[in-house]
Amino acid sequence: MAFRYMVLKNGWLIFNYGTGIANFRASTGRPGVSDPSIENMGPIPPGWYIIYPSEISDVDYRKYKEGTFQYERIKRDYTMRNWVGDWGYYRVKLHPQKLMYPNRDGHRLEFFLHGGKNLGSAGCIDVGNQDVELFSLIEKTNTNDGTDNILVIVTEHPNKEGWENLKSDSFLENLQTWWENI
Repeated sequence: MAFRYMVLKNGWLIFNYGTGIANFRASTGRPGVSDPSIENMGPIPPGWYIIYPSEISDVDYRKYKEGTFQYERIKRDYTMRNWVGDWGYYRVKLHPQKLMYPNRDGHRLEFFLHGGKNLGSAGCIDVGNQDVELFSLIEKTNTNDGTDNILVIVTEHPNKEGWENLKSDSFLENLQTWWENI
């Protein structure tokens, strides 16, 4: 298996999985916030993170037959998880390896890669409704031998240009229009 890694830059999460490259629209933090030190609003701090595929949390109930025990249990878990946040169907913890921002205390370390319905996050990397596609690709390229961890590189400019000028309380429709048209 070839070395797998992702790069978050300018609103794109680029996944290089050895035999190919896939691009996913992504954001981190709240619209209008560009300082990674702002708790629950700022983007993920630039640096290197590791994903352990064995830690992927899957609540995609749609792949089970409706009415079955698995369907009902996982749909309940999906509903509860999205009641407390906008997590999507999949999530995995990002383990910090090397943070690249000087003069910060590194107190923000609990980040995830996940999907969701709404643009933005509390600092995690959010791939929106592309989480099923991304996590399916992670699973397909996984060797399941413990050596297939994924490096995630977060650049100094993780969000799409103009993100820092948006208002965090803008209507969702305005954010989605900006996201899709620029």
